[in-house]
Amino acid sequence: MSNKIKQEMNKIEIPKELSERSKMGVSQAKKEMNKDRKRINVKGIGIAAALLVSVGAFTLFNNDTPDGTTESQEALVVNEDGSVEIPAIQLPEDTSSASMIGLIIYNGKVYTQAATEIDPEDAKAIIGDKLGTTKGTIDEWSKQEAYDEEFASTIGETDVYSVKGYDKDFRIMTYQEQDGKKYAEFYENLNGITINSGEGVFGQLNMVSNVSSAQYRNFSDWDNGIKNYQSVTSMQALNIFLEELNKVKPLPREENSDPIGNSPNRNNEDFRELSINLNDGSLVRLTLLRDGYIYYGFMDVYFEMNEDVFLKMWSQLE
Repeated sequence: MSNKIKQEMNKIEIPKELSERSKMGVSQAKKEMNKDRKRINVKGIGIAAALLVSVGAFTLFNNDTPDGTTESQEALVVNEDGSVEIPAIQLPEDTSSASMIGLIIYNGKVYTQAATEIDPEDAKAIIGDKLGTTKGTIDEWSKQEAYDEEFASTIGETDVYSVKGYDKDFRIMTYQEQDGKKYAEFYENLNGITINSGEGVFGQLNMVSNVSSAQYRNFSDWDNGIKNYQSVTSMQALNIFLEELNKVKPLPREENSDPIGNSPNRNNEDFRELSINLNDGSLVRLTLLRDGYIYYGFMDVYFEMNEDVFLKMWSQLE
């Protein structure tokens, strides 16, 4: 990662509500991870992990070499047909200055904490088969061999399940009941894959004809953790938008081609967070920029939509 890219990434604001909850999660994680790898508060760890992902550079670690480059990841590849190859997450040789993100190794793949949330009570209804129990065996000092162990993770010890209605090659879920409280988190495999269109991501989220409600907020409310949500009133416009998401073009997030890294786009006129409530209780969060760009989570790609369809949706968010 060049120093210029890193400087741009550091300009991206983290919403205050996430920042404060993440600090609490980090503190709790450190305490629990030191207790002989005992069962930990999964929700706290998940929040902490979300903060530690490098925005605009979705790697397991943010770890620069002396010459200012990043040795942890292979570069994205854009093929002639427009598809984008996202390399599998890798562990850098030197992790002395690395920061962890929440992940689970399952079936030889790396699943990272999702941008989709679910209330634990709703999660109980879509719990599938138990797949196993995570081991808190990956940390800043782990070697690459740690990835060869099934259910190795950065989140301590908790049970992992498939999710009814979703492909387990894409999404799995942790679920735990502890001290009278329930905790549930989605983890998704969005690395080591090739994306040809939005269907490779958004199609997996099962949003089309499955929405109960939707709301949005502007940049300053998002950035300051203010829950000033406005309802999306036209379900017709939303459903057309969601159908079009399956056709959108993937683009690599690079130094000179990542609109969200451009400070002028982070304002109340050009930025919206769109929150979509699905019938199964899950909540999908998308970031939209006025020029027709869509972001999901901390992926190394973003998406561009047909202008006419996008603007009809954007008009519902003003």
